[in-house]
This record gives sequence, structure tokens and C-alpha cells, in this order.
Amino acid sequence: MAVMSNRPDPVPDLDWAPDRAREIGEGMLDLWIELLERLRDLPVSRMERAPDVAAAMALEISPEGLTVAEMTERLRPLIFEHSMYAGHPGHLSYITGAGTIPGAAANLLAAGLNANVGGWQLSPGASEVESHLMRWLAARFGLPQGAGGLMTSGGAASNFTALKAARDAAAPDVRVEGLGDERLAIYASEEAHATIVEAADMLGLGERAVRAITTDDAYRMNVDHLESAILDDRESGVRPAAVVATAGTTATGAVDPLPGVADVCAREGIWLHVDAAYGGAAILAPELRPLLDGIGSADSISFDPHKWLSTPQSSAVLLVRDLDVLRRSFSSTDVGYVREDTELTGSGQNFGGLGPQWSRSFSALKVWASLAGHGTDAYARRIVHDVELARYLDALVREHPSLEPMAPVVLSIACFRYVPPDLPYGPEGDGYLDGLNERLMVEIRREGRTFPSNAVLDGRYALRACVTNFRTEADDMEVLVDSAVRLGDRLDGSLRPASLGSGRGRQ
Repeated sequence: MAVMSNRPDPVPDLDWAPDRAREIGEGMLDLWIELLERLRDLPVSRMERAPDVAAAMALEISPEGLTVAEMTERLRPLIFEHSMYAGHPGHLSYITGAGTIPGAAANLLAAGLNANVGGWQLSPGASEVESHLMRWLAARFGLPQGAGGLMTSGGAASNFTALKAARDAAAPDVRVEGLGDERLAIYASEEAHATIVEAADMLGLGERAVRAITTDDAYRMNVDHLESAILDDRESGVRPAAVVATAGTTATGAVDPLPGVADVCAREGIWLHVDAAYGGAAILAPELRPLLDGIGSADSISFDPHKWLSTPQSSAVLLVRDLDVLRRSFSSTDVGYVREDTELTGSGQNFGGLGPQWSRSFSALKVWASLAGHGTDAYARRIVHDVELARYLDALVREHPSLEPMAPVVLSIACFRYVPPDLPYGPEGDGYLDGLNERLMVEIRREGRTFPSNAVLDGRYALRACVTNFRTEADDMEVLVDSAVRLGDRLDGSLRPASLGSGRGRQ
């Protein structure tokens, strides 16, 4: 074959040789290992101001490119000066895992393979790993044979995907015709995650389509109120589309009464979605599994391994009783550029047809590697231990005259507040406590030894500690109590108004 005169010459600039790949890999590995070695001695957070961090993180991008040494040197401040460390044993805020070692290593391999797990032909092995992992997890939750699911970017994406499938199942014409005059309702407790309301907005139902069901003294959904809300909607011409039960609320870790909620859904013919993004991990621990009784009746379950299983961000899961409901809700069969004769190609499931993402990373690998590397027995022991640590913190709080528990400990969350024993009762004192504890949380974080978050429970501001970190131990609970009391005393001494200077106390 003749070579044409205008044949382009090779441009290999981006095609780094394997030895150069090893060099940059080893440079990044050195930073990671140094982080692991120094982690416990670093402050959880430095509580920096955004303009200062922005100035420090305006990292150079040069026309000629940086050497590996220059790249790692520029990344050192990011790693060791301007980060909050989710893997630090004192990190107790929100619901964030520490990141497993096997998961991080698998993440590198997945990124190197760079499979697009949206299409089976683009990712045959990766797609089948994800399919197998979804079936394995579905079985753990008690879903029937044939159940499955897909990886998502987080609980928000899982909840949205599930509720879209529920919407389409309740009103099949909506996908083509739009809502029109159709009125649909979703039911979730007052303690449900904000992503439920967000999903209703994105689905075109409107935020008011989510009915806030009251909770009991333990912050669990009131089943009687759920039933009456459904009845009221039916009588007013509103079609119930889904009930969202929560297995591990964000604020307190409460688990809704799943058997009772499931009975209502079965009787009323309504889709049951369980948001188990946090609490779902308890299914791996025999001692805690009874807390999730009834979850196997769900039509869909959201579960975030990057929370209590500590797999690297982002690695979330949506499981469904029937995969066909996702296919009906998301597949596009009349698009020419994805048309495929699977009999001819031998292809399997295209995950792009089960959810809103067409381009998808191989996030299942870090979950599989974490579970396979540690084993389910080790996970079960650690999950139970985390609950024991939360109970230990609650016991320390109850023993101290300046601290007050704010909610029952169900999973691995303990909520409490600092209350000076001599503070008088009354509205003024209660208002002062909210501001005092909010300031206290910031001061505890600023000290850097531990990093709690907050909850607002029955209108009262509380400090909140969530143990989902496999490096956290009992001494970290003691550090939190020490910091809360010591810094609380200092703040109270400087902030308390004269009108609250004495009283009968809160013993």
C-alpha cells in the first residue's frame, strides 16, 4: 500500500511509557504512605478560611508539563496542610468512611483499566463484576433471586433513581406524556434525608409532593400517621407513588419500623423504598441484623458502602427487587447509536440502561476489593464495635453533670449537648444553650483533636458523633467528652449573660 504524502506523523506526547507510569505511581504512593504514617499526629482539620485555601491551591499548570518530582512537591500542601482527614480516628462528623487500603489500591487499577461500565461491550469483565456484586448484596438484604442493581455516585443518586422507577411504575404514561394533571405523592418521615425532597423536585412532582410523616420519641416513622396520610391523599385524588423508610437516619441513626411500613405498602399496593445508605451495613453483623427485619420486603434499597463499609468515595449502590423496573424506566430502545443485536454480539447487561448515567466508572471494584480483602467477619466485628463505641460515649455523657444525652443510641451515632449544671431553666436558658453548643462545636473542631458535627432535635441544637471510622477507639470518645466539657466551661464563662448567672440547675 502506498504511503500518502500527507500522512500525519505520530504524536506520542500523552502516551507515557510503563517506566514513567511506575515513576509517577511510586511518587503518589510515597505521599499516600506518608499520610498513613502521619495520620494520627495530624489535626483532623485546621478550620481554614476559604480564601486562604483557594490561594494555596491555585496549582500551576504549565505549557511544558511538570516532572513527577515537581508534581508531588506541589501536591504535598494539599495532602498535609489543606485537607480534612476522614480517615483520622478523631473524625466523627456526618457519615463518612475512612477509606480502605484494598479499596484505594483497587481504585488505581480501575482507573488504569478505565472501563466505561455504561456499555457491556466497553467493559465485559467490569460489568460482570458489578452484576455479581449487586446479586451478592441483594441476597444479603433478603431480596429474592433475580434481584440486582447498580453502582451509583451516592445516596442522592440512588434515591433519585429508585423514586423515578417508582414514579414510572405508579404512572406508566408519565415517561412519555409528562405529568399533566397527574398528582403523585411520596411519603417519608420528618427525619428522612433531604435527598428525598430533592428527588421529588427533579422528578417534576414538586417538593410538596413529599408528605412529612411524624416520628415517635425515638425519631422513627409513625406508621399510624403514614396510613392516615395515604388515606387522605386517595380521598383527594392524589395517587400514592412510594413510601420511603429510613434504616439509619442521618441525625440519630434511627431505624423506621420496617415490618409495619412494609405491611402498609403491601396492603395499599405502594412501592417501598428503603434508604439504608448508612444503616444498611448492619446487615453484615448478625448481632445487628434484627434491626433491619423487614428490609427484604422492599422494592428498592439504597446503600452506601462508602459510609459504614469505608470503601473509597464514591461507591454507592441501588438494589431493586426486579431489574425490569429499572429497564422500563431508563432504557432507550429507539436510539440508533446504541442499537445492538445481543444475539449477534453476545453482550450482557448495559448498565447505562438501568439508570441516568451512561458514562460510568468501575466503582464496583473498590467495593469488591474491600469486602474480599477484609472479609465479612472482620466487617461484622468492626461494625458491632462502632455501635459499642457510640454506646460508650453515651454512657460517658450520662455520667457527666455538664452533659446531656439527646437521643437513643441505635446504631453508631450518639447525640448530646453541653449544659452547665447551674444554668436556670426557661426559654432564655434554652435559647442560650443552642448558641453555646453551636459555638462549642466550632471550638472543638478548631482544636483539631476531634471533629463532631451537629443535629437539631426537637428544635434543640445538639453535638453529634458518628462512628464509621475503623481507626476510632474508646480514647477518641474520651477526647470528645474532655474537649466538650473543658471548652464548654470556657465558653460559658465568657458568653453567659448576667441574667442567666444563677438558677436551680439541670441535674
